Amino acid sequence: MPTQKHQPVLGRDFDLLDNGVIAVRRCFSCVAEPYNKKDKPRDYLSLVDHDLRIKKKETYKRALVREEVAFNKLVRKLEEHRRSLIIVLQGRDGAGKSGACERILHAVDYDHKIFAWIPIGPPTEDERAHPHLWRFMTGERMPKFGQVRVFDRSWHERVLVEPVMKLTPRDAVRASYAELRTFEWLLRSQGAIIVKFWLDISKDEQLARFKSRAASKPWKLSPSDKEARKHWDDYTEAANEMFHRTGTDYAPWYIVSSEDKRYSRVTVLQTINQAIRDALR
Repeated sequence: MPTQKHQPVLGRDFDLLDNGVIAVRRCFSCVAEPYNKKDKPRDYLSLVDHDLRIKKKETYKRALVREEVAFNKLVRKLEEHRRSLIIVLQGRDGAGKSGACERILHAVDYDHKIFAWIPIGPPTEDERAHPHLWRFMTGERMPKFGQVRVFDRSWHERVLVEPVMKLTPRDAVRASYAELRTFEWLLRSQGAIIVKFWLDISKDEQLARFKSRAASKPWKLSPSDKEARKHWDDYTEAANEMFHRTGTDYAPWYIVSSEDKRYSRVTVLQTINQAIRDALR
């Protein structure tokens, strides 16, 4: 399904795309616009339609192959256009971020010359000794022209996990929204196509997936999973604020229901493909 055409409007909250994705891509008066506590975000996550499904397996397979082939072809055009691709995956614990990474890797036929999967965990002691964005620019974490990087969690943990777990003072978190928009603006101005996803599931579905993990893949469970359940409402509030303050016309947030894994995997690839097409026009 095609996505809707978009014309940035100052202050506009979001677009609902034809494929059911909520796109938060606001136009700010200034990329470094300071935090305004009177500018309240809406509850974007309450708008997610978790009934979206691809019911038939054959329909899913055909759609997945179509989007994978399209992705592979589009990625091969990046270098000649002096562009790179940065994909950010955030979302509820258990929502399928790793599965989405695997589908993207499969779509490029496991070509590690152009693709790298960057899992982001807590910063090391050395990383804590630097500004918080420093660690995302080191080594091979940022792509060259023609390359793809998929960040499994990202610099947005600064305004998501850190405030929820009270790891960073409130004023520093509030200052970070402008820093993150500026950081992404710089990446975009240097040729990066930035596509950011929030994969969302219901609380009941998350519990069911955790129980399934405990039975079949206990190594995938961690203490943070219990914390995610405990702080569900806090993460909802932090995520809505993150979308509102860092979803821009040059680095949008795409909120995708991951209640049905088939729908989520196809829709993530479909959304990336459209973003690349729009950027290469």
